Amino acid sequence: MTGKNFEVIVVPSFQREIERIKDRKHLEMIYKSIEKMERMGKNAVKLLHVRDKYILGEIKFMSPPYRLYVIINQENEKFYIVRWEHKEKQQKVINQLMEKLEYAFESGIKNIMELFSH
Repeated sequence: MTGKNFEVIVVPSFQREIERIKDRKHLEMIYKSIEKMERMGKNAVKLLHVRDKYILGEIKFMSPPYRLYVIINQENEKFYIVRWEHKEKQQKVINQLMEKLEYAFESGIKNIMELFSH
C-alpha cells in the first residue's frame, strides 16, 4: 500500500537562494525536508499561523540551528518552500512571511507563486 505523495514547490525567490548556498550540509537538510514533506504532508511541519486556506509552517533543525519555512495551501495540498534562515532571525522571518500572506489576501493574489516570484 502506497501513501499519498504531496506536491512540494520551491518558489523562484527561494530557488535563487538555494543556488547561493555553498554549505553541502545545509543543502542536504533542505532536500531531506522536501522529501519528508512529500511523504508526510502537514505532519512534517510545525504549524505557526493559519490564514484562510493557507498555513505558515516550519521544519526545525537543531544542529545547525536553522529553519525551513513553508506555506501550505490546504485547498490543493501544495507545499511552497519559501525561506531558509538561521534561528536567530526566526521571529523576524515569521513576521515577514505573515505580512506577505496578509498582503496576498488584501490585494487578491490568487497564487502563492506570484507572491514569491520576485
